[in-house]
Amino acid sequence: MLNDDDKFGGEYLEFEFPFKIPFGYFRVVGSCNGLVCVAGDYFTDKAQIMIWNPSTRKSVTLPIAPKPQGPHMCVYGFGSHPTTHEYEVIRIQYEIIEMGEYELKLPPKVEIYTQGTRSWRGISSAVPSYRIVNYMWCQAFVDGAVHWVAYETCVGGGVRNLIMLFNMASETFCEFKLPPTLAYQPPPSLSIKTFGQSLAVLCSGPRDAGGCCIWVMKEYGVAESWTKLFSSNLLGMPNKTLGFRRNGEILLASDNSLASYAPGTNTLATTGIRGSSRAFYVDPFMQTLVLV
Repeated sequence: MLNDDDKFGGEYLEFEFPFKIPFGYFRVVGSCNGLVCVAGDYFTDKAQIMIWNPSTRKSVTLPIAPKPQGPHMCVYGFGSHPTTHEYEVIRIQYEIIEMGEYELKLPPKVEIYTQGTRSWRGISSAVPSYRIVNYMWCQAFVDGAVHWVAYETCVGGGVRNLIMLFNMASETFCEFKLPPTLAYQPPPSLSIKTFGQSLAVLCSGPRDAGGCCIWVMKEYGVAESWTKLFSSNLLGMPNKTLGFRRNGEILLASDNSLASYAPGTNTLATTGIRGSSRAFYVDPFMQTLVLV
């Protein structure tokens, strides 16, 4: 854990991680109100999900939800109910029809876990037939809803990217349009984060093809308010854009280390913190004593 101050990268706090899995690996689903949700391998029948409070060192493992008979893939979302303030986990389950072609059955099955009931249940609302991009690490919790970048296949070929969201209060799905520049990019090049209290979509491509650009939705839910924050060919593959600092700098994984990019000066500074680029995760965090 890093403090976002003038000593950023020079001092950090290490935690003993409570999540133990006998095989595979875990992923951070998201963080909300000082709690962190982590999940085991999304492709196994024994995938565990844990809610962890790093401040109190307390955690709880969620009951394993029912699984289909055949191969499947799950996408998760994490946030809190705007009225009860209880944390909730959304599980979007895709059955894999054809492993070789990686064809998914649509629409997926959706279940929700609530802190109050300590159990999984289905939802009654309609589920859109979209595939979610970057299921490994990518969500944004804004305005009482979990957001993912998703896409659909267009008639005649190609895909259209969009933002799919799940409203915690109404337990319904909705979608936001992306700017045309992002709507028809290769889906794996897109990811979603929070920029302050706003949604931000990042597009990373090869440096010789424009590199990275970041768009921010200035007015929530208004497609016309998408604004390009910046673009740079200094960033882009093989760098992985992770998130933002309070001073506007962009955090990314570069050459297996955590780096900070300053758009104003077009400079890239490493922090000295090393690790696999796929293992880095960045999200705003606040300390809390809330029980899990």
